[in-house]
Amino acid sequence: MSRARRWAIVLALGIVGYVIRAWILRTPSGELNADEAFTGLQALEIAKGDFPIVYRGIGYTGVIDSYVFAPFAHFFGAPVVALKLLTSLWWIATSVVMFLAVRSIQRSDGAEHPERWAFTAAAFTWLTPGAMMVVTTRAWEAYGLLLLATFAAAVLLRRVMIDALHSRRLVLATGATMGAAVYLHPMTLASVIPMALMPCWTFRREFRRWWVPALGAALAVNIPFLAWNVKNDWLSLSQPSPPMNSTWDRFTSFFSGLLPRALGTMDTDGGWTWGIVSVAIYVGLLALAARGVWSLARRIPGGMVFALPAVLCWPILSLFNNMWFVTDGRYSSVGFPFVILAIVIGLSDVIQRVRAASPRPIAFISFVVAWVALLVIPWLSVNAGDRVDDPNLRTRLLVEAIEERDLRFAAGNYWLMNPIEYQSDQRIHVAVAGHPWGAIFPWRKKLPWGVSFAQRQIEVLGQSPLDIAYVFLAGDEQVGAMPLPVDQYERREVMGAVLYLPLVPE
Repeated sequence: MSRARRWAIVLALGIVGYVIRAWILRTPSGELNADEAFTGLQALEIAKGDFPIVYRGIGYTGVIDSYVFAPFAHFFGAPVVALKLLTSLWWIATSVVMFLAVRSIQRSDGAEHPERWAFTAAAFTWLTPGAMMVVTTRAWEAYGLLLLATFAAAVLLRRVMIDALHSRRLVLATGATMGAAVYLHPMTLASVIPMALMPCWTFRREFRRWWVPALGAALAVNIPFLAWNVKNDWLSLSQPSPPMNSTWDRFTSFFSGLLPRALGTMDTDGGWTWGIVSVAIYVGLLALAARGVWSLARRIPGGMVFALPAVLCWPILSLFNNMWFVTDGRYSSVGFPFVILAIVIGLSDVIQRVRAASPRPIAFISFVVAWVALLVIPWLSVNAGDRVDDPNLRTRLLVEAIEERDLRFAAGNYWLMNPIEYQSDQRIHVAVAGHPWGAIFPWRKKLPWGVSFAQRQIEVLGQSPLDIAYVFLAGDEQVGAMPLPVDQYERREVMGAVLYLPLVPE
């Protein structure tokens, strides 16, 4: 295949990926939720000179996404689409790293045309299936970047493993990338620890060439994070929620709920997308992944760096209390690229057993087409929702209604508050009132749980009741959280939300 044709295919796949994401952004799944909005709010604060170390209000999760978006926010304010597509840039980068990883693996295994398998793996990553495609359009702080950092760390670790004369620069880069991954989110430990097992054993006596530079670089990139924790009583070590289920329940739910959704075989509501056919596809994908893990562990030089995280990240992840939510697939991010890689290596093994020669280029294109046709489009058709002109219309209408009354403060339901402040470009300051998360949870001694600026809570709730609008979801109106009697507010219904505007006494 000519270089021009290869680049044409890459461009076409890139366009297809963004067309799919544009489709999602014009459905209810494209609505900016509170967690996403807070990424943008932190970017706006950074642009004003506030420089957080961790995600405000929870005490962990790196804020690199907000720093990257801050210059854009400074010049362009608070756009929704640009914020939501930031995560997709990290997926593009991960796809490139996936290409490099699979090409190197296939070359070391003596495969014919390793670039074709690398191309397939990169396409599977960019055209990620099921719930993970929606995740690529979510502006959740760190979720896209931790995927990139974790997988890049594994690729660097493999280079260290297969290079007997590995340079100190390579080890420093590896340690720094691993440290950055851990800073981004503590759940990356579920993959970072397994991938480091083999290098740490192999180089157990190499203190100067391995331990000192690797650990030194990992600690160096985390100096601000460590300093913040020392100052805040190691708040990052506290998990944000009590146990909602057992460790075993979390572990089994990863395979019965999390991965099926992430791989596009199970709907959000727990039903199989194509019934028994989806069950068969899911079992087949797991079988390919298992075959790939076996090959990585037994045959591929340095392959244990990828095989161990693909297997061990799930039991380690189940030790985290807050890893019980499996509906949207986000918690699979830390192990997902290793699963994709294992599937591709497993597929390569199967094809090699049934064919004496490497498949023609059209076969690899067929793999990608089948991937999209079976795992991407059907899932989105069922779960993304019907097309809407503006999934963020409700928030815009709420902002307009509040500003029509010259109000600059609002309080209420958490899921409504942050989007209001962000889409108003912070002309409206917000606080959380009522449930959910309007109170200080007993295991969170330092910060109010609401994923909000602590000072903003104090500022807003300290205003005169006549200056605060209250917003709740219809059917869950927390009127007891309002300081004035309900008859002293004008009540408006706005697309499933209820807005209470204080009436000025005559």
